Order: sequence, then structure tokens, then C-alpha cells
Amino acid sequence: MNIDWRTTDRWLMGEASVGSCISDYLNVLCDDIGVRWAGTENERAAAEFVAARLEAYSLQNPSVEEFALQTADCHTASLTVDAEDGWTLDARPCLFCPSIDTEAALVDVGHGMPHELDSVRHQLPGCVALIRSDFEPFTEPRLLALRLHDLAVAGAAAAITGSPHYGRRMTHVSAADWRDDPTSVSLPLIQTSREDAVRLHSRAAAGARISVTVESEFRTSTSWNTVADLPGVQNPDESIVLGAHHDTTPDSFGANDNGAGVAVLLETARLLAGLNEAMGVRPGRTIRFVSFGAEEQGLQGSTEFVERHFGPEPKPRFMLALDELATGNMKGVVLQFPELRCLIQQQLTLLNEGLECHVLSQLDASGDMFPFARRGIPSSFLWRWRFVGRHPETAYGHSNADTPDKVRIRELKEYAGMLARFLLRLSHVPAADWPKNNLSTGEIARRIEAERGAVFRTM
Repeated sequence: MNIDWRTTDRWLMGEASVGSCISDYLNVLCDDIGVRWAGTENERAAAEFVAARLEAYSLQNPSVEEFALQTADCHTASLTVDAEDGWTLDARPCLFCPSIDTEAALVDVGHGMPHELDSVRHQLPGCVALIRSDFEPFTEPRLLALRLHDLAVAGAAAAITGSPHYGRRMTHVSAADWRDDPTSVSLPLIQTSREDAVRLHSRAAAGARISVTVESEFRTSTSWNTVADLPGVQNPDESIVLGAHHDTTPDSFGANDNGAGVAVLLETARLLAGLNEAMGVRPGRTIRFVSFGAEEQGLQGSTEFVERHFGPEPKPRFMLALDELATGNMKGVVLQFPELRCLIQQQLTLLNEGLECHVLSQLDASGDMFPFARRGIPSSFLWRWRFVGRHPETAYGHSNADTPDKVRIRELKEYAGMLARFLLRLSHVPAADWPKNNLSTGEIARRIEAERGAVFRTM
């Protein structure tokens, strides 16, 4: 297929700007549907909405694939300082927080680093630890999950941490390292507001006791992935995967995390399907569009998708995950493995947008690219806020303040246009020009084990 790239680029960027449906997608996901905690009817509605849009754009074989979900619901949570019944503390358990009902001494353990635990070790059995979740300054960083494990080994019954945000704003946090079982938490962890945490530090110094109650229900439910294909004209049996998760944390409207990613996924599909209708230009190899359920619950949707598809089917050439795109403009692509670095940079350079390709020093388990990487599939995500230039108005993830008013629609239009141009070029790279995939799942597993507990580098 002979493609006039200049004319094609002009059509894609023009349509991305003036014909955009991104606002409509966000309104449906965040306003009409709302909170999309995996395993709920709202999450199913989101998956069905994505499938309906992909079908409307004439993609092939659109389907909603259900899978068994291991989930947890928190029914009640409370913190009460003894002899201060008039003080109602803010309380939000971590994801997959186990149930607990205890009254114990409140012990300030600082950041929970080994040298800090040594000084209070005799106080830790049965206590409720007050711990800072950030890294200790000027010290080798240690994951919160490992610090909580240390507390559990020392005999602590639970831990409380203050939110880093001002104004009593709290978020749902994870207390697990997702390279391990993300649903397994070493110690019940409850977040309180920054303001209440400041008061708790003084109470701990005075020898106060605190009551902690969490009632959680762990159960098996159902979640849903959505998939559809835009077939390639030259290598239809080869594929590139573009993915985004459609679920949210339990009370979040999920505009940035991850309505923005789903909106750009749908818009990229609309642009590439429309390009075929307008100009007769189609991808060279198949582009598969996938929205994942249960990303916020330990990547269960993308893990299930990889298990279901890439065994009976050939592995895709490349996977790109879209997450929290509203936090910053597109700067490039970040790879989990170095093998495709030159190829990806060549295609980015052709866009003439100053985009760059980089390679992570560790395998990042924080998003839907990780299950693909673990299976030996070249995977990536977009270079955006995690590295530089995060928009301050989008710092509301995992909370009910993650709403569409904080999303810069014009930037998402740019994302969709540039992604369509990039993926189209990548799809037409001849098979002979792709480096051979020599990734070994055994070597990857050993690498993950060696990196266990390491803090992901972001710069």
C-alpha cells in the first residue's frame, strides 16, 4: 500500500481536532456511568459502552469478555482515640485491607525504616503503628509494602498513615507490591487525613491508645475486558495492542484515571477507522484495541487477557498502555525492554513532534503493560507526568475529586492524533525490519525476582 503520509497526517490531526468525540466519551464514563469499581454494574456498563463504540466504528469482532475477579469491599472503617469520643477521625482503608477490630497503644514509627523500628521494637507487639508513607529523605528508598511487612513481623496489629494531601483529602492506596500478589496485604493499613495525622503524632508521644475497626468482605465476583480489531491489510495475523483500563477505585469518577486513557483509546480507533473510509488507508498489521477491567485491583483484567489470548494466539509485536493521560502532554514512549528502542524511535522521529523513546531500568508493575511484559511481549507506556511536567489540577487520582473539569481536552485530542499517526506507521513496518523477539519468560521471571522490593525509577 502506497501511503501519502503528509496527506494522511493532515487528515488525522485535523479530524482529531475538529471532529473529536473525547468530551462525549468522558461525559458518558464519568457522569452517566460514574464510579466504575471492578465487579459492579457500573464497570460492566463501561465495558459495554466501549464495545458499542468500537462496533460503531466498524472494528471487527468487538466483544466483552468476562472473567472471575477476586475483590474486596469495605463496609465500615473507624479510628477512635481513647478518651476522645468527640473526635471523629477520617479513615479510609487501603485496597484489600483485611478486617480488624482492636484497641491498642499508638506507636509512632516515623517512616518505619529498620533503624526507626529498632528504637521502639519493644513497643511494637500488638500496637497500632503510625507510619509515614513517603520515603525517608537522603536514605535508600524502601517500599511501603516492605515497611509494613517489617511491622507485621515485629508483631504490630495495624498501621495508620496520613494522606500527603492538604484539606482532609484522602485517596485509596495500595499496601502491596504488585510484583507479588497485589491482593495480599501484610498488615491492615488505614489512611487518615493529613490534618488528623498531625494530631495523632502528638497523641502517640503522650502514650495514647487507639481503637481501629475495619469490616471487609473478600469474595469472588465478575469483571470484564473489551476487545476489538482493526485488521491489517498486509500482515493481518500480526498485531499491535493498544490498551487502557476502564475501571476506577471505589469512589472515584475516574476522569484522569482512567477515563482519559479510554477516551483516547476510543478516539484513536475512530480516527484510524475513519481514515479508511475517507482515504482508503488501513493499517499494515492488525491493531487490537483493548479496555481492561480490574486494573485498580492488581492488574487482574490485563493478566486474564494475556492468559486467555497469548498462548492460543501469536504474541503481539508490541503493546502500548494508556493511563492517566490528562496529567501531561505526550513526550514519547517508555519501553519495558530495550529491543525495540531503535525501531520505535525511528517511527516517533518520522512524526516530527520531538517525541523520544526511553527504556525503564526496572520492569514497572504499576500498570497493564506488566502482564504483557511478564509473558515476553514488548510492552510500553507513554512518557508523561511520571517523568516531568505533571499538571497540578490532575493530582486527584483515586479520589472522588477526579472529575472531567480537570482534564485538558485539547491535549487529549493531540494524544489521539499523534497515536494514530504513530501506530499507523508502526503497523506498516515490514516484518523483516522488526528485531526478533528473543525475550525469555524464564529470564524475565528471574529479573522480576531480582528486582522485587526495588523502587521504580522515574527519571
